Amino acid sequence: MGEHDRLVVDYTLLESSKTNLRDIKRALKGIDKHRADIRDIWGHGSIAGKMDDFVSNWDNYRRELLENVEDLGKHVETALKSFEKLDLDLKNANEKKRGKNGGN
Repeated sequence: MGEHDRLVVDYTLLESSKTNLRDIKRALKGIDKHRADIRDIWGHGSIAGKMDDFVSNWDNYRRELLENVEDLGKHVETALKSFEKLDLDLKNANEKKRGKNGGN
């Protein structure tokens, strides 16, 4: 078998991607908690109103982004579990084959 006919799965990358996506999800969910904290720094009422409109619009995009991050996280988790299961299945099949052939 050649170098190009093998599938190489970077488990470290998949695990770190899963962790990073979870952190992004947590950050996106936590942003809303800071809205009241920054309201006072907006100053004048008309500026505060425009900033509130901006934040409300951002909330809509943030929700969509959050959904996409959650979906991607689920896909990464599924891929990770699938590759781990495949590795185990191949290992077991290889051990079974070796056992039948007397270790050859």
